[in-house]
Amino acid sequence: MTDHTNADLVARAVELLNGQPYFNVATESDGQPWNTPVWAARSRDLSLYWSSWVKAVHSQNIEKNPRVFLTLFDSTRKRGTNNLRCLYLQCTAAAVVDPGEAQEVAALLYPGDVVELADFLGSGQKRFYKAIPTQVWLNCLSERELTPSTVKMRVEVPLELLQAAT
Repeated sequence: MTDHTNADLVARAVELLNGQPYFNVATESDGQPWNTPVWAARSRDLSLYWSSWVKAVHSQNIEKNPRVFLTLFDSTRKRGTNNLRCLYLQCTAAAVVDPGEAQEVAALLYPGDVVELADFLGSGQKRFYKAIPTQVWLNCLSERELTPSTVKMRVEVPLELLQAAT
């Protein structure tokens, strides 16, 4: 495994976060896993936001269990060349219920569009969801680099440094 400085890890994580806005959101309820692709926007404090139907499986799962896991990766890379090109985010997620925050999120997710906030609050059929990272990793080995002595394939990205860099 190649040693990387914290600055290298943060720079790569920021590069991924500034790239494709498609994340996979993994949720769980009653022992049943669920994984959903979402289009997400990032705020300056590293919170990730998306909108979804309240009756979607992942939305219902978040209501029951706020622990989620998001992944983001460079889908343009060649197979076996994923070293530092996959970001893993352990998060706490919840529906956005504050009207002020909902208005800010609408501007992030739908820039320039008129959004009816009532559709995303109260009895509306949709919600904005917010995921707050609690721990972040990058993969640090490609499949081709595995050896019998490999112990791990991820390296932690210091959350406080990542937050400061975004």
